[in-house]
Amino acid sequence: MDKRIIDIIQEPVAFSAFINENMKNSTYKVAWNEEMSVEYEASKSFAELTAEYAAAMVGTVIDRNSPRPKRDMPSVGEISGTLARFGDEWQISNDRLEKYFYMEDRYRQVSKNLTETQKNDQYKNIVKYLFNPYELAAIAPHRRIWAQYLEGLSDGQVTLTKHNNEGGLVWKTALPIGIQKNILRAKDEIWSENTLETMDVISVLKYQETLANSAGKSVLKHRVSDATASLIEQCKQFRDLIGLKMLNIQTSTTPGISLEHINNYLNSIRIAPIEVVKEFGTYANGTTFSLFKDGRVVSMCAPRVAVLKVSDPLEAFDPIPNKVYTSFFDNLISQWRDSKGRYVAYEMFAFPAFVGRGDVFILDVTKKA
Repeated sequence: MDKRIIDIIQEPVAFSAFINENMKNSTYKVAWNEEMSVEYEASKSFAELTAEYAAAMVGTVIDRNSPRPKRDMPSVGEISGTLARFGDEWQISNDRLEKYFYMEDRYRQVSKNLTETQKNDQYKNIVKYLFNPYELAAIAPHRRIWAQYLEGLSDGQVTLTKHNNEGGLVWKTALPIGIQKNILRAKDEIWSENTLETMDVISVLKYQETLANSAGKSVLKHRVSDATASLIEQCKQFRDLIGLKMLNIQTSTTPGISLEHINNYLNSIRIAPIEVVKEFGTYANGTTFSLFKDGRVVSMCAPRVAVLKVSDPLEAFDPIPNKVYTSFFDNLISQWRDSKGRYVAYEMFAFPAFVGRGDVFILDVTKKA
C-alpha cells in the first residue's frame, strides 16, 4: 500500500466504490425498496392525481344492437405535499483517526511476516473500522424513510417530534396520509395481556375483510407488529381451536401457538394470513421502539400501496469545491477536509406517498366504540 486508504478515497471513483462495495456487506440494509418503487420529482413537491376506484367495475351486458353506455370516469383524489429533507454532518473524531492511522501503520510494519490470508483479514478490519462513519451517513435517511413508511402504514399518520427527530424539524401535529383507520366495535374485546382469555381474533379479522369487501377489495394479508403477533399466538381462542387438533400440540404445555399453525387454520376458514413486521428503530437517547405501531391490524389489498417520491439535492448539480461526492440509493454522501479536521455528510430529499391508500385498512385493537 503506497497510499493510505483515507487518501485513496479522496478520488470520486474510489469514494463511490468505497461506499457502495462496503454497503453490500453492511448489516444495515435499505428496506423500503421491497415495498416502494421510486418516482422522481424535480420540484421537491408533488401533487399527484391518482384514480381511486371504489371497485373494479363488472362489465355491462347490453343488447346486440344497442349503443354502448357512456359513463363518467371514477372520481380522482389529489395527494399534495413537500418532499422531506434528510441531512446531517459530523466530524470524524481525532480518536478514531489516530486509531485508524495506528492500525494501518502497524499493518505496513508486520505485513511482510503475514500470510496472504492474514494480510487480507487485517486489511478488511482496517477498512471496516474506517468505514463506520461513512456507513452511518449512507444508511441514515433510508432508515428514516423506512420508519416513516411503516408508521404511516400502521397508524395512518407520520410524526416528527423532539423525541424521534432530535435536532431537526418538529411538527405541531401528526401528518395524516389518508388511510382509513378504525377502532374495534363495541362488542369486541380490546387486545391486551389481560384479555388473552377472551379476545376474538377471528371475528376481528373477518370484520376487517368485510370492510374491504364493502369497498370492492379483497384482503391479501393482515400485518401486525411483533408484540401484537405475540398476543395472537398466546390467546385462548387459538389454543382451543388448534392446540389439540394440529400436530398433536398439547395446550397444557404450550405457551402459544405458532403463527405458521395459525395461518394454516385461517387458510382453512378462508381468512387472509397474518404477517409480522418485525422492525425496530433507535431514538437518539438509545432506546428502541417498534417501527410498526403496536396494537394495530393492517389489512392490505395490494402488495404495494406507496411510492417513494425523490428529488436531487442542489449540491448534486452544483457541487462545492474541495468536497468529494457519491450517491447511495439517491442519498448524496460527501466528505471533505479543512484545517479543523475531516468531515462526512449526507443529504436526501424523499417522502413515501401512499398512492394506494384505498387498498389499506387500519384497525386499532387498543380502542373500541
